[in-house]
Amino acid sequence: MASETTVPVLLPEPELAPPRRFRTLRDLLRKKIALLAIAYLAIFYACGLLAPFIAPYGLNDQQLTVETRLQPPSADHLLGTDRLGRDMLTRVLYSARTTVVFTIVIVISGGLFLGLGLGLLAGYRGGWVDTAIMRTGEVLSGMPTLILMLAITASFRGRINSWSFWLEDHTFLGDDSKTLVKFTIISLATVPFAWLGSSRIVRSQVLAIREQAYVTAAESLGATTPRILIRHVLPGVMPLFLVGLSSGMAGIAGAEVALSYLGLGIDEPAASFGNLIGDVNGTRFFEQYPYLLVAGAGPVILFLFSWNLLGDALVDVFDRRQNSHH
Repeated sequence: MASETTVPVLLPEPELAPPRRFRTLRDLLRKKIALLAIAYLAIFYACGLLAPFIAPYGLNDQQLTVETRLQPPSADHLLGTDRLGRDMLTRVLYSARTTVVFTIVIVISGGLFLGLGLGLLAGYRGGWVDTAIMRTGEVLSGMPTLILMLAITASFRGRINSWSFWLEDHTFLGDDSKTLVKFTIISLATVPFAWLGSSRIVRSQVLAIREQAYVTAAESLGATTPRILIRHVLPGVMPLFLVGLSSGMAGIAGAEVALSYLGLGIDEPAASFGNLIGDVNGTRFFEQYPYLLVAGAGPVILFLFSWNLLGDALVDVFDRRQNSHH
């Protein structure tokens, strides 16, 4: 009797699901509006960071002649010139640089260090630590934010010149000393309010995660608090934290623009969208030179709008994922 030959059956390999973080990115990029927002933000940040290298003219290059002042867009000046004969495209690029640096500084200091750190601490520790952090946040959130920011920046107004002169004499900053001092002051005025929303989001997530079996198992095995927070709690917190952070970016950038527009932030000769908009003062001036307001306000409005759109898209992606799990 012939021996039977066993023929192996090749089963199709199961399709592996992509990691969660890649699924989130894939779902986000499927949204055309989110894709447009990401593309604009990438261009905006790239132009801001590369402003000194791609600007067609120097920041304060000016030509005080009738032929060069308040000129409409042309081949030499794509966005026209302002009342001092300065190239508006150059001013816009350097204004984008101010917005980019400001948002990065506030996100790192107010969002990551304070928002994420205090939220993790409040949610995991609980007790009086949680009470103290949350009550402080409630007090700050109950105050008129813009008025307090104006008061903080105005209170330092008289010391700006003395600090600037000291830095100019004792450091290599030179003429940039005054801009650095003002930038530091408006950053300090913004940071106390930048962590409120993100810390609440992080705390609520930590309260749910710390009751999970893998967290209690790590605690029973003697894992240290930093190890538990970094390896077990933080990965579950980051998605919603990023949602809250993206939703708050428009407010962070808007704070700098508002303070500069009111004369309490970045002012001449440095560039900010706030003082670009402030230069177009009066209806008659705007009617005669509408391109100045479009060039000064258009890019930052799209910047704020793009962050709001991206935040809404992230919320939609995570809501759908949670509903699919249920």
